[in-house]
Amino acid sequence: MKFINKLFFIILLAATSTSCSKQLDLPPENILIESQVVGSVNSAQALLASSYFKSYTAIRNYYYMSADVATGISVTLATNGFISLWNGTLTPTSGLVQTLWNNHYSAINEANVIINLIPNATFSNAVKDRLIAEAKFVRALNYFFLLRNFGDGALTGNISGAGLPIQLLNYSNYDPTKNIARATTSAVYDQIFKDLDEAAEILTDLSTATPQVFRGRAQKTTCFALASRVALYKRDYTKAIDYSAKALTNTTQYTLASSPALVFPVTTATSNIPLSSELIFAFPVSYNSDIADNNLTGYFSKTAIWPAPAFLATYAPNDIRNSASMMVVGNPAGPANLVCPSKFANPVGRDHLPIIRVSEIYLNRAEALVRSTNAINGEAISLLNAIRQRSFPVGLKPAPFTIASFTNATDLLNAILRERRWELAFEGHDMFDKIRTGVAPNSFLTNPTKWVYPIPRREIDLTNGQITQNPGY
Repeated sequence: MKFINKLFFIILLAATSTSCSKQLDLPPENILIESQVVGSVNSAQALLASSYFKSYTAIRNYYYMSADVATGISVTLATNGFISLWNGTLTPTSGLVQTLWNNHYSAINEANVIINLIPNATFSNAVKDRLIAEAKFVRALNYFFLLRNFGDGALTGNISGAGLPIQLLNYSNYDPTKNIARATTSAVYDQIFKDLDEAAEILTDLSTATPQVFRGRAQKTTCFALASRVALYKRDYTKAIDYSAKALTNTTQYTLASSPALVFPVTTATSNIPLSSELIFAFPVSYNSDIADNNLTGYFSKTAIWPAPAFLATYAPNDIRNSASMMVVGNPAGPANLVCPSKFANPVGRDHLPIIRVSEIYLNRAEALVRSTNAINGEAISLLNAIRQRSFPVGLKPAPFTIASFTNATDLLNAILRERRWELAFEGHDMFDKIRTGVAPNSFLTNPTKWVYPIPRREIDLTNGQITQNPGY
């Protein structure tokens, strides 16, 4: 299945009124009703591809970058509209929040169509089971991103706060009696884990798929890896330890590269770009060689967004992640004093969008091990060393950390979080890592009520207030 952006023709048509004539009951040309979408393997796979693509559309670009701009890892122009995503000036009527909400719920709806209607399809049970399992992963992924951004208390430990409307049925037509209030943050977390657990039970790690398909679609390991992050965000460290162990079981297909430069090699290719075995899940650039279909991150030009020189100065000398192999020239016509991260250095934006990497799972596990006991942990130090040591050239590696390197658990946690910031820079993590650890992302965002986005006013109005607003808006 190719994940391309030419699936917009799959439009779901609600059932028309029974009072209409038979002729009027016919769907318009070029529009597929739900039963047709799931009526064959090809159309069902196309709908699944569409749900993945809509997830990508919701996550990419400004939304992806804003988490690093918010904390000073990256810098952007003050005139960029997406600054309001992190400076506390978002309003319930903002088009940005409405678009994010719509995009995620649109992906969820398509996943729901597969989950609810595929069981009645006539093709093989094995194919149906895998489609449903992947759809559950897609649903969990989108609910996680929604909860992280809109859920009251989702990152601050208040799991009794208002989370999201948990919609598990596919949309048929607008019916106000079917409006759903926001479930608690705890209930949304539980639904995410339920979907990921059920998906993992069915999925296997495919052994014959191409890297683009393998790392761009949910596998068993993908579910465990995402669940390890979800558990860390929820502060359920026992679960984070368990899921991270499962995610690190397949050491054949998911491996920590010997150097971070090997994970993100600079390339000018426009198609068939390799995916590193360190990438557990990514949105790969389209295989249709359409150079207009790119991730639009803007790092290459160095005129819209660029790594902050002050942040780069925090790396230790000789750290590969701040070397010429990973902080490259980018557009030679751009400012000479600025650089472009190799993660997004393709001149035409033909870069994969990394979502989960093996290195993150190492750090998830290390942090959870320390937090679960509030003690210095030997395994956590080993995991930290694995990330730290591979980030320096042979002969220039720093002395490995030992138990004696840390006076208490807090010292070790701080070292893990610093490493996480350096390792996952420009991948959209830092703002959320700060919030979940109780640190204001920036001087504009010191009010914790602004650490989540406002619920779109339209959603409140459509439900006559059944969906409530977040505090502070």
